[in-house]
Amino acid sequence: MSEIRIENKKQNIVNFYYAGFFIRLLAFCIDMAVTSSLANIVKNFIGEDYQIINNISLYGIIFWLICLLYFTLMTYFNNGQTLGKMITDIRVIPTKSEKLTFGQVVSRETFGRYVQNKFLFLYLLVAFVPKKQSLMDMICDTVVVKNSAYEYYLASK
Repeated sequence: MSEIRIENKKQNIVNFYYAGFFIRLLAFCIDMAVTSSLANIVKNFIGEDYQIINNISLYGIIFWLICLLYFTLMTYFNNGQTLGKMITDIRVIPTKSEKLTFGQVVSRETFGRYVQNKFLFLYLLVAFVPKKQSLMDMICDTVVVKNSAYEYYLASK
């Protein structure tokens, strides 16, 4: 009987510490500062910006690739954390397994960002759903949690 109660306490610890809209926004802003800095370094080496197709520039493509690689690789290889998430003490975790799969991360960070950037109001879902999930979190079976609470949860397992 007491073990069930302990499990319930553990579950409540994780449920209580879902990362909300503003902390996620702050982490994203930090990450965008990092990716913009990296893209500007590359731009300085390239020099002049070239228009490739209509309104698409070489710098735009480089920035997009840096963002794609940064968010995907950092999230996957750093256990659900980018630099922005580390600074704000949050992380992405899977809801149905122990570890994020590469497919979950790629779907969330590529397709998910593309769709949500086209329809910005989708980001507001985080403020209104119980687990504070974005649309892509729901589709990819992920959730963003407070890292320190998650580590406490893992240590108490």
